[in-house]
Amino acid sequence: MKKLLLIIIFLAISALIAYTVRDNPHSFSEEECSRCHVDAVNFPQEMIAPITQLCLPCHKKTTQRSSHPVDIAPEMVRVPADLPLINGMITCNTCHNIHESRLNAFGEKTYFLRRPAPGRDFCISCHEAKLTNNSHIELIAYAHMKGKYTVTDKSQPLDSLSMDCIGCHDGSVGKSVGYAVGKGVWNHQRGSHPVGVNYRESRMRKGELKPVEKLSKKIRLFSGNIGCGTCHDVYSKIPMQLVMSNDGSRLCFACHIK
Repeated sequence: MKKLLLIIIFLAISALIAYTVRDNPHSFSEEECSRCHVDAVNFPQEMIAPITQLCLPCHKKTTQRSSHPVDIAPEMVRVPADLPLINGMITCNTCHNIHESRLNAFGEKTYFLRRPAPGRDFCISCHEAKLTNNSHIELIAYAHMKGKYTVTDKSQPLDSLSMDCIGCHDGSVGKSVGYAVGKGVWNHQRGSHPVGVNYRESRMRKGELKPVEKLSKKIRLFSGNIGCGTCHDVYSKIPMQLVMSNDGSRLCFACHIK
């Protein structure tokens, strides 16, 4: 029995390694080193072009709304020594090391991050909680208060951005918690709004929404569904990180007819 268990463990580890290598887009051969490095052996840190230019050809769909701004100098944040800057600037390489393992020991994606904890725990490596009206804040107190998100349908999964948002802003329903998070309702201080519902289906059912084709480009849907990122952008400089000003209910009327 013990021998059989060791064989099973060995096969599982071998399968994990094989999967990691086969499905790892960063498994470069020695011949491919020159695609990025001037001299990968003697001067591995000297690149043939800026880091951002080297990453973008394979990450063309990555935008500022779905990732972190790059080629900027950090302001009002504390960047640890293990998250390197290049000429004082934040680059893709600050958070990611493309030569790290794609999966951790539990078979979970690492996203090539330089630290083992993704999501909020990684973000607060630099972004400390600041209770100001103009910053994207992390209120840890929510974890000990009544949650603001109510799940209405566990079978309808949320987009990853909404999961990240809820994981920080509602500690009772976090991304890393062993709890099924699905379609639901977020309770704002002044009313509530559904999350994870299909926009077209909602329009057909109630007829109080504009056609998708007439929505502002600032209004983003996630596989046709409404998410936190539909109304909010964490990099927006507008109060509450809205995608557009809501003066005169402008944001609300961007979707709602009445």
